[in-house]
Amino acid sequence: MNLLKILDGTPEPPIIDLRLENVNRSGDYHLPTPMYEFQKELTDQIVSLHYPDILKYCETNDKNDLIIKSLEICINNCMLVSTHPYLLINHYMPKNLASKDMSSKLADTSGKFSVLRDLMNVIISNTTRNTKTIGVVLNNNAKFFDLVEALLLGCSGNKTIKRYIGNYVEKESSKTNKSGDSNKPVTNIHLLPFDGKVTRDEEQFAQTKFDALIVFDSYVDTNHEFFQKLRTQNRRKEAIVIRLVPVRTVEHCQLYYSDMTTQNDYLYKIISSIVCLREHIGILPPDVFPIFNQHLKYLSHTFFDYAFKGSRSNSFPEWPLPELSKIPKFSATDIERSLLTEVHYHYTPYDSSEGNSQKPQKKKPSYYEAKRLESDYVTNSLRNDFNTLIGIFGNESNMTVNSDINRNILTHKLITQLKTAYLNWNIADEEHNTYIDYNRPDIQARVGRREDETKHALSKIINDIDHTESRILFAEKKTLRNIQELESTKEEMKDFESKLISFIADNSITNEKLKKFYDQQVKIWELQAKIKENLAKINSKHEEKNYMANECANAANSIIESKNQVQMAQELNNQLKRRIAISIDSGFEERTKFKKQKTELMEEIEAEKVINKTYQAKLGKSLKFLKETSHLKKRKSRGITPNGK
Repeated sequence: MNLLKILDGTPEPPIIDLRLENVNRSGDYHLPTPMYEFQKELTDQIVSLHYPDILKYCETNDKNDLIIKSLEICINNCMLVSTHPYLLINHYMPKNLASKDMSSKLADTSGKFSVLRDLMNVIISNTTRNTKTIGVVLNNNAKFFDLVEALLLGCSGNKTIKRYIGNYVEKESSKTNKSGDSNKPVTNIHLLPFDGKVTRDEEQFAQTKFDALIVFDSYVDTNHEFFQKLRTQNRRKEAIVIRLVPVRTVEHCQLYYSDMTTQNDYLYKIISSIVCLREHIGILPPDVFPIFNQHLKYLSHTFFDYAFKGSRSNSFPEWPLPELSKIPKFSATDIERSLLTEVHYHYTPYDSSEGNSQKPQKKKPSYYEAKRLESDYVTNSLRNDFNTLIGIFGNESNMTVNSDINRNILTHKLITQLKTAYLNWNIADEEHNTYIDYNRPDIQARVGRREDETKHALSKIINDIDHTESRILFAEKKTLRNIQELESTKEEMKDFESKLISFIADNSITNEKLKKFYDQQVKIWELQAKIKENLAKINSKHEEKNYMANECANAANSIIESKNQVQMAQELNNQLKRRIAISIDSGFEERTKFKKQKTELMEEIEAEKVINKTYQAKLGKSLKFLKETSHLKKRKSRGITPNGK
């Protein structure tokens, strides 16, 4: 190991004063996270797979259900990749998440996981409060919980991890065997589902008081009733919220357009931003590079010291990092240009150790310099080709340079290549057999007979077409000839008229009789023409006269019918008047009879009232008499009974 070379490396850049224009004191903070090269490559591959649907939707605004579903799948896959590639590629999912170096592997393959580990280490190492309770809210998916728990197990310091979904990655027995220093501050980390559907320890969960909440992914809706309850659970004021947002990714776009989810162009804005920002995803601003290079320790004294203090005021501490960048709007032309442009990714100092790697020296480097420092080792997924990364082996994988290595060892890759070779051989053999079967005599005879029949039918059709075309051509010629004859006839008539008019002048006739005859003949022709014209007028007048006569007859008939209808209406009116008079007379008689009956009944009632008063007076006198003579009455004594003594 060359210690001089290591000590003589690039110095770590210092943290500069950010000079924030807008300071965030809302209690809802955004922590940007990078994306590693593997995540960027997968994002580009996802966009390439949905290239036709994206282009069709953005250019023609085609809102077919299949296209919308395809775009939603694209967005969901990009969200999974921005969180961790293992969530999208199942065959990369580790089998043993409780291994010792699993936390480092997870952090090395995802920028968000790396930032989450650094953030939790800073929170755990902060000594402002002895006991801290942190809630990590994430998607209600067992894979999310398993990966996050495996990452947090590798965090240093005194901590406890509590999850409310699924089984623990680390067994309970191994947890109890680990001895922790009880004198150090304890950080209780709770993994919570975003929808509040907990499956265990509900009573303990209801009694928990959270000091800070970490929003892990964009599946979490901070406006949800459950999340709002978490912020104020067993607290006087709301707990702080820290969102992990990969820079310029789909999660960043969803957060930026969170107020426009009900608009019609919301999906277009998300898709266009994903496509056009592929080359810039996960690139942190240069001002915050030193902060992330120092594993976010800058936040310990600038933010968490104030956040974990027991302040009674409702104010929140200032967020020391700048706000997320704005997402520009993109047109359909920008989307098409981006899809047709090859994306080149650039390493950043926070992405991997390759950003700080120095130029190779002329002398042969040692194994440590050539492998470890250059990240050129087997477990580095970025060193594998695309076929190895996606787990699908085809013809291209057989053409790689390293395909002849270890041919004597039977591996899954060799088995897959052998299977592919057999499939290709079967396809070629089937094609060869197809050509042989086609050249058989019986098949050729059938094919030849069908060809003859087809040619015969085609010749008939061609003959019919030729005959029809000849007939059409003959008809066109005949029509043209008739038109020419008509034109010539008109010309001849005009010539005859002109000759007839100038007949005398042309022939120099001086005989008066002939002149008189000519004039009279011309007048006869003119009179005949006028007679024809007058006859036509007379006929038209006669037709008009007949038409007017018919109209007059119709009008007379309608007048007669109207008179009849008026007469019938008058008769009906008279009948109704008679009925009304009869009803009035009958009603008057009935009213008179009713009044008479009423008068008689009233008289009877008055008479009965008089009789009633008479009887009442008699009854009163009788009662008075009985009352006055009550002392004169004596009770009769009973005689001796048979049993009496």
